[in-house]
Amino acid sequence: MHKKLFLFLGLFAALASCVVAQSNNSLKPVAVRWVVGETGNGPNANDTNEGDRARIVPTKNAEANAEVKSAIYVKVASVEQTVFNLINQKRAELGLKTLIWNDDLEKIARGHSENMAEYDFFSHRGLDGKAVSDRADAAGLSKWRSIGENIAFNRGYADPIAKAVDLWLNSPSHKNNLLSATWKESAVGVAITEDGSYYFTQVFLLRK
Repeated sequence: MHKKLFLFLGLFAALASCVVAQSNNSLKPVAVRWVVGETGNGPNANDTNEGDRARIVPTKNAEANAEVKSAIYVKVASVEQTVFNLINQKRAELGLKTLIWNDDLEKIARGHSENMAEYDFFSHRGLDGKAVSDRADAAGLSKWRSIGENIAFNRGYADPIAKAVDLWLNSPSHKNNLLSATWKESAVGVAITEDGSYYFTQVFLLRK
């Protein structure tokens, strides 16, 4: 799927969802090629960890000598946790069990968001052709029964986090992933580019 952008008063937003349910085969690990900041949003995560502070992602299209805006930093892990909490809040309001955060899923989700941000594409499949099921297997999460993924992209909104969640909740396929009783574990991964584009990936997992 090519990158899709919807223009509305100068604001951009796009999203996509995917659910996979299949048996796993052994796959060769895919090396992590680009990582910003530290992962780890679990209950014991240190909110003041300096590793959580990550500079905005430089894209391949950025000029080598471009002047980077001073002190542009984002707490990527905090953004991810906010998205996750908003989704769990909605589930709780509907009487559904809240999702359990999984650090391994965060690494998978953030890696995919960073890949999309760096190479300027928007798709469930990476440039290597691999989908979320392949990325999970490569990360060593081979013992799963079902796996799913939501992705979103937006730029120019005052609250990009709320916009991403709102887009998902207003799309039947994405909403089905967010509010499904099937999923037990999940995590969100985010990447942000110098032009203020936000890439969101949420991975859902049901173990065997």
